[in-house]
Amino acid sequence: MTTQSPAPAPPPADLVLEYRAALLARLEQQPADFVTAIAALPAEAWHTRRAGDGRTVHLSAAHVRDLETLAYLPHVRRILSEDRPVLTAEAHHTWSAAGYDSHEPMTNILAAWSQARTELLGWLRPLPAAAWGRMGFHAATGQRTVQWWVERAYGHVHGHLAAVQQAG
Repeated sequence: MTTQSPAPAPPPADLVLEYRAALLARLEQQPADFVTAIAALPAEAWHTRRAGDGRTVHLSAAHVRDLETLAYLPHVRRILSEDRPVLTAEAHHTWSAAGYDSHEPMTNILAAWSQARTELLGWLRPLPAAAWGRMGFHAATGQRTVQWWVERAYGHVHGHLAAVQQAG
């Protein structure tokens, strides 16, 4: 008489839902991680010390805020509220530098970015699975989903956070 081995445990019911939950948790943590990295530097170094990307720490923070508030957040908002919108294409990665104010208090920059991130998370948490696949057209990158824009927002900050940490 042979005994059968027990069947392997089934994979989690929905790996995509687990992935999105983890992505949301990482998105939520990023502002605090950014604040921690900046707080590790003396305030007088924010305008002189270069992050790993060549920007000053202050400019990196303003850039992260600007892209979140002027690009990622509006893109996700439009994709969720309109049917296949055509999204504004930013000219290049440095487009936000034109409006940069080196005298803007760091607390204002971080507060505005944190508020925008909280707003984004407020839209994403209750989304049904199908809404993550809603699409918008972006001239520079083509048809992109809500999930793609959210991953892009996370990845953008992740890269700049590492650069700020290198400045420390």
